[in-house]
Amino acid sequence: MDLTLFERTFPFWEQLTDAQKKEIENNTTKNICEKKTKLHFGGGECAGVQIVGEGRVRFFITSPGGGDITLFRLLDGDVSILSAACMLNGMDIELDMEMETDCVIYTIPKRVYRRLYDECSAVKDYTMEMISEKFSDIMWLLNQFVFSNVASRTAGALLEHRVLEQGDELNITHETLAKDAGTAREVVTRILKQFQADELVRLTRGKITILDADGLARI
Repeated sequence: MDLTLFERTFPFWEQLTDAQKKEIENNTTKNICEKKTKLHFGGGECAGVQIVGEGRVRFFITSPGGGDITLFRLLDGDVSILSAACMLNGMDIELDMEMETDCVIYTIPKRVYRRLYDECSAVKDYTMEMISEKFSDIMWLLNQFVFSNVASRTAGALLEHRVLEQGDELNITHETLAKDAGTAREVVTRILKQFQADELVRLTRGKITILDADGLARI
């Protein structure tokens, strides 16, 4: 594996001893996951710290009824620190992840990362900062669900995918947008039709083209 991955990913890397670096290098596993692969974390099971080497991953929570709501996405070089959060006392988070593209995932086992966490203050500071950052993101999302309307959330989801795809033509389903906006697919379909009537987007089979990004941002 590319050992410079750790240097690029972890700001604390140069503060580790040679033995600590070698332990990470020797124990990290590499997995190639196909698009639409789903994994679950929680219930006391820790995957460890995961690095997205390549691809795009969606993290979400699932309701008892089977619906799900997108929490955040990770891209190339991002770290999934919440998949190891249960190694911290009193913290157990139920999360699911889905590969939105073919992905390469590197995993540092819980036992290895926990030892680093206990031995190195820089690792502990980084971990707590990352967990705090993700919880802030989730609280912001919760605030959007409580205080903003569905049309605004749908517009925001479209703009997020515009950034991800780096263009105005989005190969995205109404179901995916519904998960991002935290609502039903039928509601999103109705909103998209209104957006099309307002000349904000153009709808074709399997594709949504953004015509007026500024207009969507004002919703």
